[in-house]
Amino acid sequence: MKKIIAHISAFMLILVGILSLASCSGSSFYSEWHSAGATIESENIFKSVTVDEAEAMLKDSSKNTFALFLGSSSDTAAVSNVTSMQYTADVTNYTGKVYFLTITEIKKSQSKMKEVKTKLGNVDVSEMGSGVYCVMYEDGKVKFNTANKTDDILNQFKVDGEVSIIAVLEYVFEVCPVEE
Repeated sequence: MKKIIAHISAFMLILVGILSLASCSGSSFYSEWHSAGATIESENIFKSVTVDEAEAMLKDSSKNTFALFLGSSSDTAAVSNVTSMQYTADVTNYTGKVYFLTITEIKKSQSKMKEVKTKLGNVDVSEMGSGVYCVMYEDGKVKFNTANKTDDILNQFKVDGEVSIIAVLEYVFEVCPVEE
């Protein structure tokens, strides 16, 4: 009987260890996007945030001017955009981080999508096409949203009639505080 209890205890200890390791290894921005085909290194310019973290930044007066990029690693255009964004940061020697909210993270809040939409300045992810989008906040208010194609402020970021996420990124490099 003692031998059976010892085996069960050993099995449970191993099981708990495996589960602990699995919970620590969680998905990172790098692993998600690199697996999807983005050419980025583990040390990249992206800082993955949750909806709640984005909301907290809007409330924090020291951080309420920032850009939040959104995209899905299952979208080939977004994967290409992420690669181009990293390349642009490398070429310009940008050393900071840019905030990135994955569509996967937004969908985790699916049950409260209306609240998420409000928190993100009326960003409606269901209306977004392919690629990466940016919502720029200035003093806690939405300055522009690249998903809103009719916003006049976006004219400064247009290349061949389309909003360029790289032009937006370069603007962010200039006006947003550097997050290391």
